[in-house]
Amino acid sequence: MFRSTILAVGLLALGCSLAPLFAATPATASATTQAKAVHVIVLDKMVFGPMPTGVRAGDIIEWVNHDIFEHSATARDGSFDIDLKPGATVRTTAKAGSFAFFCKFHPGMTGTLVAK
Repeated sequence: MFRSTILAVGLLALGCSLAPLFAATPATASATTQAKAVHVIVLDKMVFGPMPTGVRAGDIIEWVNHDIFEHSATARDGSFDIDLKPGATVRTTAKAGSFAFFCKFHPGMTGTLVAK
């Protein structure tokens, strides 16, 4: 009986000391902000793969070059110019707008990225 009482008191004291660690906290702005999504654009066989949909400003764009050639993603308005060596992956942050781009090494490779 005495051991049970000591055990119960010890567990109660432990629970009280841990309570602040597990207490609910009010939601903050960062908790309610939408998480940044990662959208992948693959360059393969001398073409830009399908353009992602649902891109929002602040999302991450991951450019992946699966070709054996160097490529770029160069915005026609000059807002970005990404060089991609063979096998390279580069991440950028999307800005709001519609951006036509091309490969400066292979001008026939084109695409348009739209972010809201």
